[in-house]
Amino acid sequence: RVEVCDYDDKTYKPPADCRVAIDIHGNLERWAPELPDRCIKILHATGPHWLQWNQAELAGLASIRDRNGIALRPRRQVEPSRGVEVADHVVVLGNEYTADSFAFGGKPVTRVPISSAYEFDWPADRNFEQAKRNFFWVASYGMVHKGLDLVLDAFAGLPELRLTVCGRPEKEGDFFSLYRRELEETPNISFRGWMDMGTTAFAEMARTHATLVYPSKAEGGAGSAIHCMHAGMLPACTRGASIDLGNFGVSISEATVDSVRQAALQIAAMPPAEVEQRARLAWEHVRR
Repeated sequence: RVEVCDYDDKTYKPPADCRVAIDIHGNLERWAPELPDRCIKILHATGPHWLQWNQAELAGLASIRDRNGIALRPRRQVEPSRGVEVADHVVVLGNEYTADSFAFGGKPVTRVPISSAYEFDWPADRNFEQAKRNFFWVASYGMVHKGLDLVLDAFAGLPELRLTVCGRPEKEGDFFSLYRRELEETPNISFRGWMDMGTTAFAEMARTHATLVYPSKAEGGAGSAIHCMHAGMLPACTRGASIDLGNFGVSISEATVDSVRQAALQIAAMPPAEVEQRARLAWEHVRR
């Protein structure tokens, strides 16, 4: 028998004979007094530890304050919890970045690589001479947490390269007010709004763009990055994205505008054949 509750349901009580309890963030410590001693308690961590996650977003907001003289509100802060302290085992979707954030708890950690809802054929007709100069950013919400501010500031100063942005920054009023010019009036930046990543429109985007640029502050294994790799894009990511870059990806060394700019210029300067090889290796990696 399996019982399922919403992660933010604070009224649910596990059955007295529960054998395995799996939680994604803040319920294990509340359930613990109700669980029998033999119950295996698993923290299924969809992000890094809350302290690392929250600090990462706040650092990004402080960086915007220092660059632009404005303090934006946080969007991705999570409540503190003692899940790792209570758990018997931790499961992570990302790589060592996410796993290491829970190491202090001294619990066994198992990695289950994050999956993608869609798979794509290799875009065989992509022109890498053109595509290597086209960069893509896509995410859900929390624009600062996902590094969109860094990407916009970097590409606004790189008129020879093109950036396509897919997401809903207009839902975050203070951020959109600050970056409206970059999103709507900068010739080399195209703001396309929300993108259904299972459509032919996304597949066409992948055919014309060689690189996902994703300087996220902190992730549990960035699903949007994995999805873009399935579509044949080369990942350019920060360590906080919690994505394996292997011998194909490009590391954005720090969550800074200059580091994003350097990574973009590095890729644009590569021979088309090298960009193609790296993108194919990324595609093969996620399929494995």
